[in-house]
Amino acid sequence: MTTPRARTTMRVGAVAGAFLLVAGWVCFEALLVPIGSVRMPGAGFFPLVLGVALGALAVGLFGMTVASPPADTPSIWPERPEVLYLMGILLASVWLFERAGFLVTMTLFLAVATRLLGRLRWGTAVLVGLAGSLAADLVFGRALLIALPSGMLLH
Repeated sequence: MTTPRARTTMRVGAVAGAFLLVAGWVCFEALLVPIGSVRMPGAGFFPLVLGVALGALAVGLFGMTVASPPADTPSIWPERPEVLYLMGILLASVWLFERAGFLVTMTLFLAVATRLLGRLRWGTAVLVGLAGSLAADLVFGRALLIALPSGMLLH
């Protein structure tokens, strides 16, 4: 029979292990496309850097758990329902990104996120979402010339 502290340590260790697996998958996929160099990064450069960073953080989490295990069992269920709503709109944004395009998806994401988390009125939230997505489109799509999905707007 395991103690509550041991069960908590195993749970946190499992989370660290899951993050380490995701980091390995991200790094593997990043290595399938050109990496480029620091001066001229390729498509796989930033995913590789992020995968390595996630892996390092996962190893750090596991090391902290082993070095000083948590005293009690933490609750894994969020106390605020906004956390679940945010996870839902993140998943919806991933699904919509290629289908609806960058501007529509980011406008909806920012509007719903600021409405839920910022507790703004819908009109203000939509204006914030539209301004934020247009600003991001100007920076990434126009200034940095990064191809963003146009979705249904330009078809």
